Amino acid sequence: MHKLWQNYKALINRNCLGNTEQLHGLLYWSNRLFAAIMTYLFPFFVIALIPGEYMSITTGLYPLAIFDFLIVIAITLVALLPGISIPARKSLLIALLYMLGTFLLYYLGWYGPGLLYLLAITFFSLLIFHGKHPFATLYINVLICFSIGVCIHFKLLATGIGLQYTLGSWIAVSINLIILSATISILLPALFNGLQHSNNRYEAVAKATSDTIWDWDIVNDTIQYNYGMNKVFGYKLNEVANVKHWWNSKLHPTDVANVAGALVEAFESDDNNLQLEYRFLCADGQYKYIFDRAFIIRNTDGDPIRMVGAMQDITRRKQEEQWLRLTESALKYATDAVLIVEAEKNEQQQRKILYVNEAFTHITGYSQQETVGVFTDVVWGNTGNELKGDDLLVTFEQNDAFEVEVINHKKNGDRFWSSKSISPVKDTTGKITHWISIERDVTQTKNYVEAIEKQNIKLKEIAWTQAHIVRTPVARLKGLLNLLKEEASLPDENAEVLKFIDLSVNELDAIIYDIIKKSEKEQINLMHQLSNLKGKV
Repeated sequence: MHKLWQNYKALINRNCLGNTEQLHGLLYWSNRLFAAIMTYLFPFFVIALIPGEYMSITTGLYPLAIFDFLIVIAITLVALLPGISIPARKSLLIALLYMLGTFLLYYLGWYGPGLLYLLAITFFSLLIFHGKHPFATLYINVLICFSIGVCIHFKLLATGIGLQYTLGSWIAVSINLIILSATISILLPALFNGLQHSNNRYEAVAKATSDTIWDWDIVNDTIQYNYGMNKVFGYKLNEVANVKHWWNSKLHPTDVANVAGALVEAFESDDNNLQLEYRFLCADGQYKYIFDRAFIIRNTDGDPIRMVGAMQDITRRKQEEQWLRLTESALKYATDAVLIVEAEKNEQQQRKILYVNEAFTHITGYSQQETVGVFTDVVWGNTGNELKGDDLLVTFEQNDAFEVEVINHKKNGDRFWSSKSISPVKDTTGKITHWISIERDVTQTKNYVEAIEKQNIKLKEIAWTQAHIVRTPVARLKGLLNLLKEEASLPDENAEVLKFIDLSVNELDAIIYDIIKKSEKEQINLMHQLSNLKGKV
């Protein structure tokens, strides 16, 4: 029986609730009220039909018995048949109730509930149409009462009400119905207008905030969300059922115990404010970090009966915090010195240092406590020959990234070469707010390059000197050979010897010339490599 009743309610809700994705506003609540009326109207009519049919048959009112039965069948069809729009179902219900009330009034007069039906129809109509056309039922009631009065006056009704009332008594009775209908038609719409204004303010606040507002009925285990549940998490509002199970299934497994423990502790304590952080599963399968603030409402015994709260998506903040921790770790353990300075300069054109990492302390000897809050001239001091101090300040004024090599001094007074790569940090408007300087001690490399250059010069001098010293006797030998060749009286065997000596001298000269050329080429390659090495420093 219970399962049958649940299936019946589900069928009525499908036909009479309409769009259940939006669980807010007067339209939703009027449809929900209409569904509730249709749910209980059929069983109540069946219960009332049995004694009504018995009375109508025993008293000989067979038309009334048949009509009552047909009205119950018609109302059942309005509730159960698919494919009928909700406004049409509401209108058909009101029309059928009017027909039933009019028939009861005609046949039974003051013995029947006809006048009560006419008054109830006014009330039901205003509820299910949430105050729209508030005086429509009043006009219909006036028309019915006027028509019956005319029929009584001209004696057109031969039974029931026509025999029980005179025109005066009918006017006295019907005027009360009209006054009550008018009162309901005025007061209920005023109530609905107030509710609509409150709902509009709630809707405006709900749309203005990115938080997901929720209202949990702890006793009945039902919960209501605003549009954030759909906009932020992707769930349709009608998906939320069996709150504890549904909500717990969306929590990250590692957060379930912490959240449950916090709820139990809050329920058992006297504090009505609760704040939680947890991860919540979205419809797309991704988790979001949530900061949830709630207020607990208790009954007179202090037991929690309701909670109202707001879920704030802090995923981006958590990601930024994690990124900041990674960045801080990277800066902390970097081998290059990192400085962050303000963009604003003082009268001496110096900028205040906001941050230095451990590598800066290792390179310069200045600790963070000694550098943070002071100006750059304390740690940068005077620059060297490659870029003067004034030139460095001018380079800052270009408002663009640049690289320089300068001579700085350590805390103990030792000088060192510092290669700086300095970049601006800009806000959303393009204004420079800070400068970041990445610095490296290149003293050893600079000394290495200078030593190689000096050694290269010496080698070049040696190669040039040796080459020319060796070539001098070779040139002298070639000259002597030329003199001997000019002597015509030399024997043939001596001429042959001179020929071989001349060949050997020329080969030796070619070898020495080739050595000089290779030496010059190596000098060019070495200078090119040194130039590249300087560029990397």
